Amino acid sequence: MARFWGLALGAVVLLGAAGCNNHNDTVVGTDPPPFNVEGVKSVTGDGQVTISWRLNQETDIDHYSVYRNSSPTGTFTLIGTSTTNQFVDHNVTNGTTYYYAVDATDRAGQVSPELSFENVFDTPRPEGFDVTLSETDADSTHSGWDFSAQATRSTNDSRTDMFFDVTAGPHYLIFVPSDTKIQDAGYIDLVDVDYGPPAGWSADGVVEAIPGHSYIVLTRDNHYAKFEVITRGATSMTMDWAYQIDADNPELVKKLP
Repeated sequence: MARFWGLALGAVVLLGAAGCNNHNDTVVGTDPPPFNVEGVKSVTGDGQVTISWRLNQETDIDHYSVYRNSSPTGTFTLIGTSTTNQFVDHNVTNGTTYYYAVDATDRAGQVSPELSFENVFDTPRPEGFDVTLSETDADSTHSGWDFSAQATRSTNDSRTDMFFDVTAGPHYLIFVPSDTKIQDAGYIDLVDVDYGPPAGWSADGVVEAIPGHSYIVLTRDNHYAKFEVITRGATSMTMDWAYQIDADNPELVKKLP
């Protein structure tokens, strides 16, 4: 099943006794189709996209239908239904952008006149948890991280996007190469870091590794990434991370309202 964006397919059917003047005639009330669905939003995930919306106020809604397309206009194809205000699309590929729309169907089988109007799109991306980087002097072969390969690297490997180093003080530091940018987003949960910023990068490519802080990275080949420091010590650091494999796409996650 498919629907075309902006094309009204539903119609209000008026039932009554036309041309009668008898005061005893019974007039049957109208049963309009559901209103268009509003408040559609999405949440970026790893191999999945979660779509949500506001529930319609009609009391006879049977279900909601979720549609997807590869562009913001044109023919949207039905990918599933839900009796709640949420649907998870698992049939996606990381790094590919998808556009979503929703309509409602009542118990009489009537459908919203048009698809939801919000331009909702999402680009799923990979993520990982509890990755351990060694401190450079303790083990330089596993002190660096390569977001694109999702693998540890040596400090001096040309593919390393960042590495962990403890200096005198002690100072727990994260370094990135000169052609890579990094920014400390502060005490914010990683899930709440939604987009890569256009400015605010570290001037020298060095930030302090602080547990509970999230960080944003723009790699040398224009891919955005983020990570959160979970723990750090004299010999290692652990982190959670996410990486947008769609080049130049700053979308890392979009929060639900």
